[in-house]
Amino acid sequence: MLLREIQFPCVENPPSCFLTFSDVWTHLSCNPSDGSTFMSKNRLGWEKWEIIVQDHNTGHSLIKHKASSRLLSADSDGNIYTQEAKDGTVADSSALWIIQENIVRSVAHSNLNLGAINTRGDLTPKVSPDNKNHAIVEYITGELCFFSSPDHDRRMSCGPMGKMSMSPNWKGWEVFRIIGVGDGSRHVRITSWTHDTKVLCHADQGRVFTSNNEFGMQSKWVIERPYGDSKGVAVKSAHFGSYLSYNGESFVMEDSIDKCTLWDISSAHQQKYYLSSVCHDKRIGYDNSKDNIYCSGKRNEWEAWQINSEGDGLVSFKSCVAGGKYLICTNGGKLKASHEWNGEALWKLEYSPHGGIFIISRNHDWHLSCNGQGLETSLNKGIGQTWILEPIMPSTISKDQKSMYKKIGIATVALSVAMPYAIMGIISSMGFTAGGISAGSIAAGMMSAEAIASGGGVAAGGTVAVLQSIGASGLGAAGFAGAMGAGGVIGASGGGVAMAVMGKSEEQKNEGISSSNTNMAYCNWRHWE
Repeated sequence: MLLREIQFPCVENPPSCFLTFSDVWTHLSCNPSDGSTFMSKNRLGWEKWEIIVQDHNTGHSLIKHKASSRLLSADSDGNIYTQEAKDGTVADSSALWIIQENIVRSVAHSNLNLGAINTRGDLTPKVSPDNKNHAIVEYITGELCFFSSPDHDRRMSCGPMGKMSMSPNWKGWEVFRIIGVGDGSRHVRITSWTHDTKVLCHADQGRVFTSNNEFGMQSKWVIERPYGDSKGVAVKSAHFGSYLSYNGESFVMEDSIDKCTLWDISSAHQQKYYLSSVCHDKRIGYDNSKDNIYCSGKRNEWEAWQINSEGDGLVSFKSCVAGGKYLICTNGGKLKASHEWNGEALWKLEYSPHGGIFIISRNHDWHLSCNGQGLETSLNKGIGQTWILEPIMPSTISKDQKSMYKKIGIATVALSVAMPYAIMGIISSMGFTAGGISAGSIAAGMMSAEAIASGGGVAAGGTVAVLQSIGASGLGAAGFAGAMGAGGVIGASGGGVAMAVMGKSEEQKNEGISSSNTNMAYCNWRHWE
């Protein structure tokens, strides 16, 4: 396996969802002004909730209203209300929930379901033993990817009117999210990133189309890789068993796998980042006309870098401008750009207590540093040597996505649990490994900081504990999203990324199919086992 073939996935985090009562097709909503809950037919901002795991071992989670940041809670009588989230305090059991196979259960009420009762003709949310009219978690976030046809060198695109086509571009129209259905199956839904409500669907006549908020069987897919030297994965209808294909003119469904049914899935940010100083609004850039490494307040192509995993917790930074030179550090601490890849192009990432990471030359231990005026190297470990990695997303004209695009990179790798687009493939580089937490790594620094903050211990279900459990089991990016979003139920699809550590069924082995439910993200399909 070539390390540079491993992609750092682009995963939306924390997982967002609707709490849907499918029998009556209504959603739990909350009025941000007074915190009151009610049932709604809408699928807008008031109906969106976030799932935040509190204890990875028990699966206890908070369900936070996205528009108001209030916590979904149940009182002693089972009535549903919301309460303000208080920083630095542990939520009591009234605000704790367990999510298993899409069903929401109250911890305070012995895991009774979040349901709804009929009160004078109106549905009222309430914790109830009734298993018929209960809420299900309908995930709306996932792994952001491009779907390219190797045979046509084009990508799936959802245009301005929501119509499917193929495009030579790598823009926001071409980005799709893969969302785990969350019911324990291998089923996923594929939605447009730019058009949040557009869901990829198919009909029994082989017609392929997008539909607004369609969540029936015609929107469920299974992503599989045929064994052998495959150029892509197959996207199979979960209902009809046929395969998504592009014949050069239109999308159709085919009964068998051929070159037209293969798709190359790649990460939406294409491994590109800005390296930004924490204490100064500056980024590291490379001017190829002057062959000069510099610091800039801009976010353009000259400030963009591709990050490659080089093994042993090391990375390299390759400029995205024409020529693609590597960032290197000499013995004297001078920064240069070089076409030659060698030991001076290798960098270590270490946790910084100042809200980011240190970027350190592997060979010479010089730290990248910004003094506000320019770029330099230093042996110090202060805020001036602290950086964050900002994933670069493709542009799109959607107002909501543009607003979110501006906020990308607010969080750091060390705090990647809270990143809007969590680049979780860096977990191993952070030092969370099967052999434990690596000395001197980001992981070690995080463990030390958390232990000091908590009075000497590392909390079960905390950031360090969760990341280490993932590193130890080798779950990687998809596993992280599953662990953080599935209520601790490893082995079920959850958190917006279909993930099940269950191995291959006999049927899959007989068909020569590699399961999509592996320990790796969809963009790393080449390495599925």
